[in-house]
Amino acid sequence: MGHLYTAICSKCGEIFIVSEGGGFCFHRLHCNKCGKGMDIGFDKLGENHLRYVKGLNGPYCIVSRESDKKIQESFPGEPLNKREYEKQVELFAKTCDCGGKFKFSGKSRCPKCHSLKYTQVPNGEILFYD
Repeated sequence: MGHLYTAICSKCGEIFIVSEGGGFCFHRLHCNKCGKGMDIGFDKLGENHLRYVKGLNGPYCIVSRESDKKIQESFPGEPLNKREYEKQVELFAKTCDCGGKFKFSGKSRCPKCHSLKYTQVPNGEILFYD
């Protein structure tokens, strides 16, 4: 499950929205240089996502358990482990406009100064999404 929250940069004071985590049907990656976020839907990943689901010991998530079970029982492709799957997703994401790469390990950054040092605004907005 992903979430959004209001943050304030400890370096420059910029107030911005941080979005972290994917959902039931997409991954959220961040540029390892500027922090820009990118959502990638499972439907865009095609066979790579099907191969990943095939290799899971259970469903990807509770919402997709029925379709995941069908994939695991009938998809003819070879399973793909998590490490290889994430590598394929990052290759699919290509390169950010700033020259950085979208990564699962990428972090949100201040959009003004690109600092990684920020804190959640007390009593700020928080939204959980799937």
